[in-house]
Amino acid sequence: MLYTVSSDRDATSMNMKQKLRDASVHDWYRFVLAFPDHLVTLLLDKFGAGPGDVVLDPFVGTGTTLVECKKRGISSIGIDANPVAAFASRVKTRWDIDLEEFDRRRWALLGAVREALHAASPGRPFQLSFADLEHPPAVRQIREGALEGDVALESLLPKNWISPLPLRKALLIREHIERMPDDSITDIFRLALANVVVAASNLGFGPEVYVKKKRQDADVYGVFEAMLRRMRHDLEGVRSFAPYAPTWVYYDDARCLASFLKGPINFVITSPPYPNEKDYTRTTRLELIMLGFIKSKKELRQLKQRMLRSHTRNIYKADNDSVYVADIPEIQQVAQEIERRRVERGATSGFERLYHRVVTEYFGGMHRVLEQLERVMPPGGQLAFVVGDQMSYFRVPIHTAKLLSLVARRLHYREVETILWRTRRATATNIDIKEQILILERT
Repeated sequence: MLYTVSSDRDATSMNMKQKLRDASVHDWYRFVLAFPDHLVTLLLDKFGAGPGDVVLDPFVGTGTTLVECKKRGISSIGIDANPVAAFASRVKTRWDIDLEEFDRRRWALLGAVREALHAASPGRPFQLSFADLEHPPAVRQIREGALEGDVALESLLPKNWISPLPLRKALLIREHIERMPDDSITDIFRLALANVVVAASNLGFGPEVYVKKKRQDADVYGVFEAMLRRMRHDLEGVRSFAPYAPTWVYYDDARCLASFLKGPINFVITSPPYPNEKDYTRTTRLELIMLGFIKSKKELRQLKQRMLRSHTRNIYKADNDSVYVADIPEIQQVAQEIERRRVERGATSGFERLYHRVVTEYFGGMHRVLEQLERVMPPGGQLAFVVGDQMSYFRVPIHTAKLLSLVARRLHYREVETILWRTRRATATNIDIKEQILILERT
């Protein structure tokens, strides 16, 4: 098991490792599905990565790999096709911040927001709505009840995800943030707001996003102030790691990474999406809207088209990544069994008809990623893919690590080992599902 990996470093080094783990930059913003930071540290130890190496995470999520590398003085690169993820990763790895200027702006921002909240009348606190996200930040007259209006952004957000009053408070904070200089400090404030919006929502995060009991109000200001205080504390703490190792973050599609990365990349540590029904644009929808990354259904569609095909909501008629795995019988057999069970059950919904395509498009997309990595990794480079098995489609087992290994071996990789990381209980089937770490080496 990976947890048994040991080190010969002395006690001083072990104390430093504990210190690194205790830093909480990770909590500035996390996905509910993010993998834990201690797993990254264990993999870095396993690979023997250190200063002078470059680590890549082509599905960087909220930057767990990059933050851990930065603490160890290791250069790192992150890629993500979700703009919220790329933004969060970039902000969480910018530590060279003028703390005096940060404090000056923080107190000015909090004071302005507090004053605006106190000035609002009890009956009509502030007339801000989704419409405010579609126009430049400025003083506006928004008609009463605008939240019920025909606003394009409202159609992107499922009903009752956030109540009107917490939303208006968040929009008020956003309005004041956007009056500040567009730089790294203001980006920290934006990321804090993204965190706060989720905390103030009615959402719960289990296997899927769901609406909990609707609440009329939330302490948006209090949570925002506490978040900025935590960020300030962490920025002070990470000064001990200076000079900082460089970090680069790309908002792009990992399936074409060799077009903008030149290498050499020594190690890859990543957790790509698994083939299932988790829509990553749905779990980050509030943040996508609040931070202005999407303003229409057309932009949402364009965003999904840049992503690895891992669920039915981002499968499109013109997709053809499946051609890359057309000659791998094990993958084709899984897809055919899913389609056979669909026909047998008489399942005819549009999504169910796409289940078998998710499998072939997903592994075809991962073939493209691995092919691109060949171009930027020298022989001997090591890769770790944290992936989980699935039974989302008519309970047909999809052994993700095994099938991904078959794809890799068709290219210039060899499987070093597959490590059982943990098991989780599938809610639909009540069956334990494996999550594994596939270790590959570039040949």
